[in-house]
Amino acid sequence: MYRSIEKINFLKKLLIFLLIIFLFQCNLFAEYKRIISLAPSVTESLYELGMDDKLIANTTFCVDKQVKKEKIGTFTEPNIERIVSLKPDLIIATKEGNNKAVVEKIIRLKLPVYVMETVSGFEDICNNFQQLANFLDKTETATKLISDVKHEINSVCEKRRMKTETVFWEVGANPLFTVGKQSYINDYDKFIGLENIFVDIDMRYPNISIEAVMKKNPDIIILVNMGDITEKEIIKWNKYKTIPAVKNKKIFMLDANDIFMPTPKTFLRGLKILQKQLETVN
Repeated sequence: MYRSIEKINFLKKLLIFLLIIFLFQCNLFAEYKRIISLAPSVTESLYELGMDDKLIANTTFCVDKQVKKEKIGTFTEPNIERIVSLKPDLIIATKEGNNKAVVEKIIRLKLPVYVMETVSGFEDICNNFQQLANFLDKTETATKLISDVKHEINSVCEKRRMKTETVFWEVGANPLFTVGKQSYINDYDKFIGLENIFVDIDMRYPNISIEAVMKKNPDIIILVNMGDITEKEIIKWNKYKTIPAVKNKKIFMLDANDIFMPTPKTFLRGLKILQKQLETVN
């Protein structure tokens, strides 16, 4: 009698376990048809995965391709009421760029949210992309894309500069912000053959002074046209004639959408653009 009860209990537990596994798999590989992106890099990732037809809305900062998507506000302040009204079956956010309080509020509303991790290098970008693809049942698409991108990056690395030049990255003008040790921007330098003058600062984007830049004497100055960085910044830097980058006319500007878009394909595009720019000033 005892063994019969024990057997029945075992079978019940087994059935519950199998049911949990079944439900988990159903959720894991759910087919999402109404996705909202809360960040430009998320939107780009969905395009790279061939899921633009599932994307129903994104932010005013996102770049649409072919079909214009519904806008749900800005990158940092999306309109939550508008998001709810669109009845999404998935909302994708990022830890680095999106307002944490906003994302938590969306979660409290019981809306389905996937949050992408912060990245600090090219490998992180690939891993983050692959994890999103796995969640969306696009594993094979991402695996092939990443493999192709890495192959092309190896070709870029073969043309790495023989002489290492120092570089100052400006990503904010007033106040002055640059790239520190924890930013994936340093991998652009590594693959091209440059050395970030502020790579010793253990932060992502530290606030620094013009005097600190002058003391480091960079060979190259790269301005990323985001926020308050415009062509006027080139005029400002040209006043400091003792800096080698100024003296040798090695100041140039890159588009933020080409540089600050952490997906495999856009990282490769940014790398190629940077390489081409450097070829024009040497």
